[in-house]
Amino acid sequence: MHTRVRDEAFAEACARLGLSDPVTLHTDYTGEEGRAPRAACSASSRPTAIIYDNDIMAVAGLSVAQEMRLRVPDDLSLVAWDDSQLAQVVRPALTAVRRDVPALGAAAARHLLSLINGETLDDVETEPARLTPRGSTGALV
Repeated sequence: MHTRVRDEAFAEACARLGLSDPVTLHTDYTGEEGRAPRAACSASSRPTAIIYDNDIMAVAGLSVAQEMRLRVPDDLSLVAWDDSQLAQVVRPALTAVRRDVPALGAAAARHLLSLINGETLDDVETEPARLTPRGSTGALV
């Protein structure tokens, strides 16, 4: 469900900004699947940016870009999701979406305990994720 929500939010943001409809590939979150955009990057109308659902996939995508001699970020911008240390140590360092995972876990535990105690809860809103720009993304043109 979270993937569907993100897909819809991303498509809405692209439409609001006047960008073309994004192409979305659903994968199994592995490094091997992070290499899936190779075919798209070989096409004449290749993407200018790829957003990955996790850091492992983004690092695999960075490897593919380098194997294909695409310059990151000049030819292709890459964005990771998780912002682990892995995203920070590769070169170029990956721009990433950062979430406070320990805070999310703590909030989930508190709410679970409240439910166990018979309390009724409203929807929970946590701090939004933040983009941490690094060397893998270029300027918007």
